[in-house]
Amino acid sequence: MTVLAFFLLLGVVSASSSDHLSRSSPAILNVPQSAWDSLRDKVSDRLHAGYPYGLPCYSSYQNATGIHADAANTDICATIQAGLLQSPTLVTDFGSYHSPSFGTCMATGEKCTLSPSIKENPMAGTCYQGSVPDYYVDVRSVEDIQATLAFADEHNLPVTIKNTGHNYQGRSAAPHTLGIWTFNMQPEILLDEDFTPEGCPASVGPVVTYGAGQMWGGVYDFLANTGYLIVAGTCPTVGAAGGWVQGGGHGPFTPTYGLGVDNTMQMKVVLPNGTFVTANRCHNQDIFFALRGGGGGTFGVVTEVTTKIHKDTSFTFASLGMALPVGAQAVTEIFVENALKWAEEGWGGYLGFGANNLTTFISITPKISVEEAEESLRPIYEYFESVSGGTIPFRKNITTLPSQYAFQNTPEARAFVQEGIGSMIVQSSRLVPKETFQSQESKKALVDALVERSQYGALLVTPYKYEVPDSDRPGGLGQSSVTPAWRQSPWHLVYQEFFDPADDQATAPDAVAGTFRGVSTAMDKIRAMTPNGGAYMNEGDTYEPDPVASFWGEENYSRLLKIKKELDPKNLLSCFKCYMWEFPAYPNEMELTAFDEAPQIQTIPNQ
Repeated sequence: MTVLAFFLLLGVVSASSSDHLSRSSPAILNVPQSAWDSLRDKVSDRLHAGYPYGLPCYSSYQNATGIHADAANTDICATIQAGLLQSPTLVTDFGSYHSPSFGTCMATGEKCTLSPSIKENPMAGTCYQGSVPDYYVDVRSVEDIQATLAFADEHNLPVTIKNTGHNYQGRSAAPHTLGIWTFNMQPEILLDEDFTPEGCPASVGPVVTYGAGQMWGGVYDFLANTGYLIVAGTCPTVGAAGGWVQGGGHGPFTPTYGLGVDNTMQMKVVLPNGTFVTANRCHNQDIFFALRGGGGGTFGVVTEVTTKIHKDTSFTFASLGMALPVGAQAVTEIFVENALKWAEEGWGGYLGFGANNLTTFISITPKISVEEAEESLRPIYEYFESVSGGTIPFRKNITTLPSQYAFQNTPEARAFVQEGIGSMIVQSSRLVPKETFQSQESKKALVDALVERSQYGALLVTPYKYEVPDSDRPGGLGQSSVTPAWRQSPWHLVYQEFFDPADDQATAPDAVAGTFRGVSTAMDKIRAMTPNGGAYMNEGDTYEPDPVASFWGEENYSRLLKIKKELDPKNLLSCFKCYMWEFPAYPNEMELTAFDEAPQIQTIPNQ
């Protein structure tokens, strides 16, 4: 599952001390036409202007070059509006994102969004460039990436890396950047049942190798009849080699087999200086450490990932749900009271209390039988029975599924491809450590906070009971850079709010800032009771008060800092609240402005 959030300040440039973030005007608008022509030749004509996805639905379009009339194309607009809820369609266009907020400059309110629920006629309005990169290269090879990075370095251009556009902190969009789009780097997926990483003395067993643009749906299809399963996200349109794994990577099999970074055996990457290297537990270990938890878009452009796969197996699947006629108190007490037991039993999935009192538990485990699961989950469905009065329906499905692919094709799993698409989204999250569930006092405090919040989701996707091999423990050659809180926490807790992109009042910058602050403040109560907790950087809080401690931990951060300075001394690869972003003070973030004055462009590539 991809949990939803977006960055409030996609249009903001920090007053950073780094070369590529401290500029008073966007350098990309001053690159001479001859230089663009040279780059276009080097990348086989795959240099393009970046257009917002909704552009054909607007009569005018404004970017840094001014206002352009006659932008509309009614036929294309109709196709776009019909596909606003279709993730497989959205990922195929550079200017589209899983949530319309990602391409919006929330600091100014400039956007080019369309509503999936209100078929409004935007023709009278203007489509703004927002945070969609001005130009991008549709890279198909290592050489394309090297040429693009060299060009960006020569002309002092900030670089944005985009795969499928699912990054819920908006890191694949930023204004006045040169984009690297890796989506079409999808060579044939390879299965090797006896793989030895480059430079290593021994085999690590069966693996699959896939390119930068491959999505989890393609990997699932490839493995369907091989007898293997893989640790992956539930949403099939999430990129397998992008920010998902570089930020940690979780899914329903994480409790049994570890995080995505734990299962990564090898990565190939183009570094900011253009060097193409292979990184694994035996070779370039510092780079391997940084790429597995340091965050996407920061240490290099990954072109290929090799991931360990496991013998497929049957497992127990549980799907329980009910729109309760009462509030959250009793069912939240059940969830909190049973958290450690369910973690011990290997349940991987999602539970929560949502709008209209909809209560859900959807999870899988290979560790216990259906009969044992019936007993384990009895508190939930007996509570449903007690409040139903024999008249209110509820869902109870506890059964055996034969394979991972069977789970991916359940209605519950298929629903995740639609999760939150088309909505403007606000999110905060926290990894809740085990001690929170060990005393009556702390459990009551957690229940009280969740009930007060009224809507929450807990992802049972942590490697709480996964035994990390010695090679990957702190100090080992295979250590990853994710926060240690992952290993100590049964829950990945999420707060979310949604609103329609057509709602001008809700999407005004001040209103959005207030919504973000409200969600973040609500999570402050959980932060206060979980000093040993952390946060998943891919699904984090825009106003996360302590990003270093929450996303990485001080020791990991110190090592990452040294690696970043060696690999990317100019900070060519940087994005909002990625690694080495200078974190502005909480109250002042919305007061920043993108540039001192409106820039003028000299010449641009053909559009």
